[in-house]
Amino acid sequence: MQWYAETVQRRTRQISGDLLVAAWVLGWVLVGRWVFGLVRTIAAPADPLREAGTAWRDRMLDVAQRVVEVPLVGDTLDDPFTGAASAGTDLITAGNGLDEGVTRLAWLLSLVTAGVPIFTVVGVYVALRALGARRAASAGRGRDTAAAQELLALRALVHQSPATLARVGPDPLQAWRDGDPQTVATLASLELRRVGLRARPVAAE
Repeated sequence: MQWYAETVQRRTRQISGDLLVAAWVLGWVLVGRWVFGLVRTIAAPADPLREAGTAWRDRMLDVAQRVVEVPLVGDTLDDPFTGAASAGTDLITAGNGLDEGVTRLAWLLSLVTAGVPIFTVVGVYVALRALGARRAASAGRGRDTAAAQELLALRALVHQSPATLARVGPDPLQAWRDGDPQTVATLASLELRRVGLRARPVAAE
């Protein structure tokens, strides 16, 4: 299947369309990144929570280690400080939970924000391009044979505008019925150009 047309004008439009779709994708990727960063600001308190929790836990554990060294009563005095250290651990856990939850939310919102317009436009565009490529492949199959030329000429009579057909001749339909080779070739060329292909000389039988 030929993805790009043979004619310069149609191929230029296809390339321009590809570039526009690529720019669309890039633009929405940047929007998605912006949404991700915006939502991530909600997690700003996570770092202070972790830092405060770490400092408190380390301080209480340090005090507990020092209290143990007190003769006779040291072993009984360290439990309150060790228990207080768990409050710091809880702050660290809360900070980690906030950070992870906000990150998951940021990913979800950014993917939805960017993904929906990207996949909608890309899906439709690729489907249309694939349909056009299949039509071109169908029209171009055997285009250098007399039978294919006659069929292409008939399709041109159906698809081309009256103004375009008037330029072919005063009565292109009757000329096609009569099998006029010049009219058939001209009509076939018009149909091939419509799908982005170039005409080829009819091979000798």
